[in-house]
Amino acid sequence: MIVREPIVGWRQWNFMYPHFLANLGNDTIYVPREKIEAHCEQYSTIGTLVLRKDHSEQQAPHLTCTCGIYAYKEKPRLLRDIRNIDSGLRLVYGEINLWGKVIEHEDGYRAQFGYPKRLWCTPAIEPLAGWIGYVYGVPCEVMPSGDDEEIKIKSPRITRFACGHYYHVGFCPKCFVLNIKAKRMEPRTKAATASRAKPRAKDFS
Repeated sequence: MIVREPIVGWRQWNFMYPHFLANLGNDTIYVPREKIEAHCEQYSTIGTLVLRKDHSEQQAPHLTCTCGIYAYKEKPRLLRDIRNIDSGLRLVYGEINLWGKVIEHEDGYRAQFGYPKRLWCTPAIEPLAGWIGYVYGVPCEVMPSGDDEEIKIKSPRITRFACGHYYHVGFCPKCFVLNIKAKRMEPRTKAATASRAKPRAKDFS
């Protein structure tokens, strides 16, 4: 079916430093403030080694294929899926708008177009929630306590970074946020300051 008004689904993403969301295989990047479009990989559903008829001239997704932007219909089904992911430490999850050509399945959808609608961060990257929301232009919050209890993410090995903070991801998200704020507050260069201070001829006219 062709959907003009977005259908809201639920899905998860990997967070990729410095500010990208990607699917769990990290092979599809969700570019900030740009819709993502599904493309057919031209394989059948019975295995990636079985080539099927070329659908490259048609809009994805296709009934006989696995192509499309995936999302669950309900949040509880998504949380159960996240609970089974051992590396669910840098995950961002939430609602996604789906539109264009959409195929409905029992638990979810496969769509032609999609873009995040509302996001939540798992504990390891909670300090980045505000930054991710700013970059993608959508609300992004820390994980609610109820979701945390449902997912029950396994405690990973904690690393101490040179900054003195302890985190379980490959970088310190707290210092990452602080560095971003510092760059925004950088003082003007001497040349820029001097050019602003220098009077112009029209100022005396």
